[in-house]
Amino acid sequence: MVLVRLKGQITPEGQLVFDLPDNLPPGEVEITLETVDQSQAFSESEIEELLTFTPTSGAEVVAAGLVGGWEHRGISDPVAFVDELRRQQRERRSW
Repeated sequence: MVLVRLKGQITPEGQLVFDLPDNLPPGEVEITLETVDQSQAFSESEIEELLTFTPTSGAEVVAAGLVGGWEHRGISDPVAFVDELRRQQRERRSW
């Protein structure tokens, strides 16, 4: 058996359009269709936009509330907090 993978298009009229490679032997074939979910496909411009880095100023970071320390997370004793995290991690590993 020879496996040939082709790309094609289904037209609005319901026709399957594709090009066969040269030198395929004549005979019976089994055809399987795999559709591509176009709702999750990105256009070239969307990909370019996603890959474009836009730096944020320090003022924008502060205005967005993306700064803080232990107290901003409600942690009054950072040593006790870390000790508790380590204890929980050891407990998970021992299961």
